[in-house]
Amino acid sequence: MARADFHAHSTQSDGVLSPRELVAKAAARDVAILALTDHDTTEGVAEAVAAGREFGLRVIPGVELSADLADGGDAHLLGYFRTVESRRLQDYLAALRRGRMQRGRIMLAKLDALGMPLRWERVQAIAGEAAVGRPHVARAMVERGYVASLREAFDKYLHTGGPADAPREKLSPKDAIELVREAGGVAVLAHPSFLLDAEAAVSQLASVGLQGLEVFYKNYTEPEIATFKALADAHGLLPLGGSDYHGIHDDEREPGDIPLPDDVIDAFLAFAESQWTAAAAKPSTP
Repeated sequence: MARADFHAHSTQSDGVLSPRELVAKAAARDVAILALTDHDTTEGVAEAVAAGREFGLRVIPGVELSADLADGGDAHLLGYFRTVESRRLQDYLAALRRGRMQRGRIMLAKLDALGMPLRWERVQAIAGEAAVGRPHVARAMVERGYVASLREAFDKYLHTGGPADAPREKLSPKDAIELVREAGGVAVLAHPSFLLDAEAAVSQLASVGLQGLEVFYKNYTEPEIATFKALADAHGLLPLGGSDYHGIHDDEREPGDIPLPDDVIDAFLAFAESQWTAAAAKPSTP
């Protein structure tokens, strides 16, 4: 059990717990530091930070962005901040959320063509305050009886490139990293095992300013951890770790249920603090 978890999602994107509920769950599991890293949004940060004060847990504002790699793969970039008030960051996140809404409508049109009509209003209600995403569509499919589980919805229809999937707006790796770093954040590559060629992708991202790699992810085995730790070391990247908790699937790791060593946590926090302090000392830009 780790005292920190740097990758978790709430109802502001595709998690099942509100930011406050997520923080409460993490605190109950003796997690002392939690990063809220919702997809394309920081809208849950204020609630999470307030809950952190309530439950005695430090919340680090974060975000998860998608970027297109040279090999056609999809990289997920985690950004960690002291504050998320950057106008450029928030303007771009708002544009990404608008794109998610359009993507949601396209997915529903594809499902309709497959004989599985869903009401847009119902999917929006399931999403609540979040922009509509694949998990919300999947929950609506389960509700209508089209599939027996969220896993089945993804495996059969909503997986990347699946018959009901739809493309989404993404940044280039360079732009994604610059967006995070210009907002005073630390840029870390999430779950490298998801990549088509992790070594090539990490090399590409490191060359444009990547600062860390998610080495201690979820259910990685010891050999996988060793492989990605060596890859991080080879490119001068800080190792980090997270559960990627959503609360969607039965086989998920709970917050903090990752083998993240204390020395890795301390090294990352020291580096992040130095970056945040340097960013705060710079003249503000519009």
